[in-house]
This record gives sequence, C-alpha cells and structure tokens, in this order.
Amino acid sequence: MDIKDFISHKKFENIDEEIQRIERERQNNGFNLFTISSYNSYLENFHSDVIALLLSPKERHLQKEKFFKLFLSFLIEKYGAIIDENNYQNYEVLREKGRIDIWIKDEISRKCIIIENKINDAVDMPNQIERYYDYALEKGYLVDSIVYLTLNGKKNAPKVGREEIDSRVIDVTAFSQDEKNLCYGWLSNCYKEAKMKKDDDSSTFIYQYMKLIKHLSLIVMDNKLKKDFYEVVSDEQNRKKAQILASLLNELQPYRMDLFMEKIGDDYAPFSKIYRYRPHHQLFEGYEERGIVYKLDVHFYEDKSCLDFWCPNIEEDECTQHISNKLSKMQLLEEFTLGGFGGGMYKWFTIEDYHNIREIDEAVYIFVHNFFVKLRETHNS
Repeated sequence: MDIKDFISHKKFENIDEEIQRIERERQNNGFNLFTISSYNSYLENFHSDVIALLLSPKERHLQKEKFFKLFLSFLIEKYGAIIDENNYQNYEVLREKGRIDIWIKDEISRKCIIIENKINDAVDMPNQIERYYDYALEKGYLVDSIVYLTLNGKKNAPKVGREEIDSRVIDVTAFSQDEKNLCYGWLSNCYKEAKMKKDDDSSTFIYQYMKLIKHLSLIVMDNKLKKDFYEVVSDEQNRKKAQILASLLNELQPYRMDLFMEKIGDDYAPFSKIYRYRPHHQLFEGYEERGIVYKLDVHFYEDKSCLDFWCPNIEEDECTQHISNKLSKMQLLEEFTLGGFGGGMYKWFTIEDYHNIREIDEAVYIFVHNFFVKLRETHNS
C-alpha cells in the first residue's frame, strides 16, 4: 500500500466531513452550564437525577406530570411500547430503590416502568435487569417496560433469556442521528412545552441538558474516528506511512513557501532585500519612498495564506495613512483590510474562497507578482 492508497483507505472515507461536522457540533454544544463542571456530568447518578427530576410531578419544575406524559408518548410512538397512560394516574418516581436507577410505579394500578441508565457506559452487573424485574414482582408490581438508556446506542441491553423480560426491554439512545433518541424524541418536546408555558427556568435547564448530551455523544464519535485510525495504523507498514505523512504535513508550509519563492525569483523590486523570518514566513524589505519604509510579509498557513503590507518604526496611525495612500494609488485598497501588523493592512487567501491549497498558492503568487508590478509603476509618482 503506497501513501496515496493509505490515504484512500475505506476507513478514512468522508473523514474530513465527519471531523468538520463534529467540530461544528462541539462548538455549538460544548459551552453550557453542565460542561463547566465536568465532574458531575460524567457521573451516572447525575443523568439519572436529571431525568428523574423531569419525570417527577413533585419536583420544582412547573409542568407537574406533563413531562412524564411526553415520555410515555415517546416510548409508545417511537418504540411501540405497550403502556396504558391511565395506569399512571398516581405514579411516583423513585431513585435507587432496589438498586434500580429510576423506578416509576403506580400504587393503585400496580404497574411500573424501570429505567436503567448507561449513558456513561457503566458495566452491566451480573443478572442486573433480571434482578430489577424480579424485585418489582416481589413488591407486587407488573413491569410494563424496561428502558435501557445508552449514550449513542453502541451497546444494547444483555439478553436475559426469559421472554417476559426480554420482550419488555426497550433500547433507547440519548442522542443519535434519528428521531428515536431521547434528545429529539422526548427532551426537545419537553423544551417546547416549557417554552410555550413561558416556564423559562425549565426550558433553560432542559436546553442546557440537551446540549450536554450532544456534547458527550460527540466525544464518543470523535473516539470512534480515533479507533478506526488505530485499527489501520496497527499494521506496521501503515504506521510508518502515517509517520511519513505527519512529517510531510509539518514540512508542507515551508515547502509551499519554497515553491512561491522559486516563482518570484529576483522579481521583487522595488524591494531590495528578502528575509525568511520563519519557514512559512517571508519578508520583502529594503523599499523606502520619501523617508517612509515599506515592508511586505507573506505567510503560509495550514489552509490559508496572508499578506501584511506595513511601515515599521512609525506610529500605527501614521502607518495606516501611508499604507492606505499607497494602496489607493495602486488601485488595490479594496483588496486589503485595516488592522494589519503595526497599523498596516492585510489580505487573506482562505480555503473557503478556493478549492484547495494549490489554488490558494497560485492566487498568492499571481497577486504578489502584480502587486510588485503596480508598486513599481507608482514608485515616486
């Protein structure tokens, strides 16, 4: 497998789009009240406490049993759960009763729902689901459903081998790309309900919790990409190719600058000096007009390039005035933006405006070449 084949490996198909999507979602969901304190948000009890709080009519939110009814509708409509809402007119929500994460039971109908929370991927204890089911039976309750809640559906509830239990298990994901997940199927409806009732505290709380769930899911998705990469580079030849690629990527910006300078050659007048300030940063200097010194800096970055046109050793306001006047004479003022180094002006070439870095590099060369031509034409004019 050569380097081109390595990059084209099926494990890497659409990897750029997936990474960009994850990064966008991470930026959208990473900042919220719960991620400020990462300790609580990674604990199993934290998620059970939040879900139980929303389900309970006795908690401090203003929606009483409304969130619970939306939860029942979610299970019935999205998963085909056989649950009669009338059997939960007098329900209560218990935490860690009989070691059950969330136990919803009605003392009148003697019906109940068990929720086993695995959002943080806790290990399944031996016969865990079976023990919970039997505990409910011992207390005189018939189990309608056993909700096995995971972060993104990467695992399902273990089979018990008893039809009356296995048939009642519902595997629910907290967040995924379909509408059957807890965020879209239940929490978003709770959020809409609270907003409609102008219950700002509840709507804000739910919105922030949804962002946390999405954020945690994106961490897992990111780990999946790393796992795929690990599987590929576990092959020694592939690992060596990956190292070569990493080394070549580190040298890419200096190489792009080398190509740029080869094209420029000696054709950089009226500048008289060139200086490679950094491997990816070229200075053109030694140009003075009426006592004002001008410099042009060219930078190559990972997916963009930048030009800085400025005057050293003078106040920034004065620099801005001289640069603006010079660019106006060159009819290039609209190409540059205020705020460059030392009070100068700058111009970006970004991947958003071009198809690839080759097009960026070609555009930079053409622009700089014409820049030198116009600068010579206006020199001392």
